[in-house]
Amino acid sequence: MKTLFKLTLALAVVAVCGSTASAQKFGYINMAELVTLMPESDSASVKLQALQKELGDQLDAVQVEFNTKYQEYQKNQATYSEAVNQLKTKELNDLQNRYQELQQVASQQFQKTQGDLLTPIYDKAQKAVEKVSKDNGFTLVFNVTSDPLAYYNSATVTDVLPLVKKELNLKDKPAAEQTTAPAQ
Repeated sequence: MKTLFKLTLALAVVAVCGSTASAQKFGYINMAELVTLMPESDSASVKLQALQKELGDQLDAVQVEFNTKYQEYQKNQATYSEAVNQLKTKELNDLQNRYQELQQVASQQFQKTQGDLLTPIYDKAQKAVEKVSKDNGFTLVFNVTSDPLAYYNSATVTDVLPLVKKELNLKDKPAAEQTTAPAQ
């Protein structure tokens, strides 16, 4: 629905500007590719991978503790008194709850850190696109990353990425280094 609205709005702008189309300049950019080329995204990616490993290790430690205690419980359950059995069951339930809470907190922490690291990168990219668009007289620049248009004639619209790369002094990365842009 949101994509349909954006596309309708873009077409309305094009239709309104249709009478003076010869004076209009349209462009497109792949923002994900731009962000991937920015050195800040490499740093953010490294930090996010480290955080993901740290959080995963914490979750794994609780899981191992649960598995160990569960195996011990199953092995010795027949020898436990009713009171010890209830205590061990409660301990296992508490560990399971702790794991689920840790999982939720880890997910929230990762998402917050991801936002904290990526927002400035996306903002810098957006500002560069706006500057290049104004400096080069573009009326409209489409982001073909997330909302690709059903059709555009590449002969009549300009790929703005090379201009923005020049503005930000970015070089192409070797194919082996290129990764997908971090999601935001």
